[in-house]
Amino acid sequence: MPCQAHLGEVQAHRLEFERRAVSLVVVSFAEPAKLVYYQEQHQWPFPVLADPHRAAYHAFTLKRLSLLRVFSPATLKLYWKLLRSGHHREDYGKEDIYQAGGDFLVNREGQILFAHRSQDPTDRPSLRNLLDAVDRATKKTE
Repeated sequence: MPCQAHLGEVQAHRLEFERRAVSLVVVSFAEPAKLVYYQEQHQWPFPVLADPHRAAYHAFTLKRLSLLRVFSPATLKLYWKLLRSGHHREDYGKEDIYQAGGDFLVNREGQILFAHRSQDPTDRPSLRNLLDAVDRATKKTE
């Protein structure tokens, strides 16, 4: 659910990314068949790619979280806040709650220009940090 909330925030500001000529792509470890249902439910305006063998997760060195990280007070507080604000947990089949996510800015040459590897489910970069990273990367290439 925190991942979906983060994607919703990114979606709400997607014009800011488009204005900066940034293409947004989501990578999920779910099976392709489950992602079809997920995409039907959410209608994300960006590609959602399946990586069930987690090649991208390994390439970006995204770690697996401990039980204490997954169920920390901060995580439980975020879940409670999301549930109270109307978010609900969807069942897309077997999920791996221990797999950490991340946000990355990668240029056309495959260089990582910005990396945020989540340390727990609540740990996502702010939209301001993401947009600032895009702006810094753009200035370096000008």
